[in-house]
Amino acid sequence: MDRQCHQARSDRGAALVEFALLLPLVMSLLLGIFTGGFAYFQKISLVDAAREGARYGASLKYDAASGGLATWRSNVRDRVVQLSGGQLAAADVCVELVTPTGADTACGVGDPPGSATDPTVLAPASLVKVSASKPTTIETIFVTFTPTLRAEVVARYERDLA
Repeated sequence: MDRQCHQARSDRGAALVEFALLLPLVMSLLLGIFTGGFAYFQKISLVDAAREGARYGASLKYDAASGGLATWRSNVRDRVVQLSGGQLAAADVCVELVTPTGADTACGVGDPPGSATDPTVLAPASLVKVSASKPTTIETIFVTFTPTLRAEVVARYERDLA
């Protein structure tokens, strides 16, 4: 009987030591899952804002008489910032209205394949390019990553140029 009681007391100490050794690993894993999930949520929000901004820009009338291209860019950029839910600033967003050439990389976004030779594309400027980027942090207890989230969208301009 005395031997069983002595063995139970030593097992209690072993369990505490094992718990103390595994706790940092478990906490690191949980923190990584949480911050990774939050970064993924930010990426989805960024892509949605860029996509909706490009859609908005594709249907927004370009009016040369009321400020022209600069006003159009500003309106689309402001819309993307608004749709991002406070994640982006105007400096994080690039907006362009371009003529497809097949090699144009305005805002870091290339032309879609075949857009330069597509006869249904309006001229002279017919593609809306929107890109947005934002740094984020993914942390564990031992390691911290700082990737840059990026969204790039191309939409066909749907209105006649004035």
